[in-house]
Amino acid sequence: MILPKISAAILSMATYGSAYAVADRQLCISFEQWVVMAGATNGAACVFGVELDDANLHRMTARHNFTRYAEEHGLLLDEFDPLFERGVIEGETLTRRRASIIVPRHDGLIKGFHHDKVIDYARIRNALGV
Repeated sequence: MILPKISAAILSMATYGSAYAVADRQLCISFEQWVVMAGATNGAACVFGVELDDANLHRMTARHNFTRYAEEHGLLLDEFDPLFERGVIEGETLTRRRASIIVPRHDGLIKGFHHDKVIDYARIRNALGV
C-alpha cells in the first residue's frame, strides 16, 4: 500500500527541490514516516537511473541526519534500514504506477534528490519541527 504522505514527499521533491519541503505541520508525520519518505525519494530517483553511488550517499546522509535527530530528541531509531528500504520499494512502485504525474517532473525530482543527498542536518531538524 502506497501512503499518501509518500506521494506528497515525492511530488514535493519534484516541485520544490526537496522531499523535506513537505513539512506541513498538519500532516502529523511521525518520525518513522519521515524515514520511509526519505527511502521513497531514493527509490523514485533510482527508477530514473541515478548512479548507485548517489543512491548510497543519499541513504548515508539520511541515516546520519535521522540518527542524530533521534539522539538529540530521545527517540529510538533501531530500524532505520527496514524503514528506509520500505520507502525505497514504495517510491519505486509509486513512480512506476503514477508515471503520468511523475515523469513530467523528472528533472525536478532528480534535482531534489541531489539536493537531499547532501542536505545538512539543520535543514532536517527544521523540517521535522520538534
